[in-house]
Amino acid sequence: MKKKAALPSANEQQLLQQLIVFRIEDEEFGIPIEAVQEIIKVGMITPIPDSPAFIQGLINVRGDIVAVINLKARFFISSDEGIAKHIVIAKQPESLFGIMVDEVIEVLRIQEADIKPPPHLMSQIHEDYVHGVLTHEGRLIILLDLSKILSEDELSRLAESARTHFRKDMEDDHEEIIDERTAVTPSEASHHRPKKTKEKNRNPS
Repeated sequence: MKKKAALPSANEQQLLQQLIVFRIEDEEFGIPIEAVQEIIKVGMITPIPDSPAFIQGLINVRGDIVAVINLKARFFISSDEGIAKHIVIAKQPESLFGIMVDEVIEVLRIQEADIKPPPHLMSQIHEDYVHGVLTHEGRLIILLDLSKILSEDELSRLAESARTHFRKDMEDDHEEIIDERTAVTPSEASHHRPKKTKEKNRNPS
């Protein structure tokens, strides 16, 4: 009778963590895989008027209106105007938001013991946004704290902006449909133009 392979203990499972690793310029970042709903390619993004510079705009993800954050602008990372390829859709307790990145590199499994506290002096990124750092195959990977990238107040404001923007788009689309239905072409107008009746000349008797 074959022996069943031993399942990893609870302690061993807790020591393992999976990360989504992505690149922004020359920096590599990681976030927990359980905080990610999906990864999509960059497509059409609708700007939000009067929004912060780091808010790239809104996208529609399977019916959800999602605000997209430009991490280069959020972290004040100098840009070579490279083209961002991916948007990471991240989950927060009551909302979703997208993180626009240059490229998603890999899914990485690490030991929690490999995560070190962030240094006190981060070169470009504010310490508050960083959960820790780790080295993997000679690469430095910065682990982000998603809850700090956008505060609850900012998320609430963005959610309200998204709802307002969505309602306005729906109203505009409704008005366009009405305009299309009521529009009359010149040829149609000529057919519907009332005909003038000729009045017979009455000769006085």
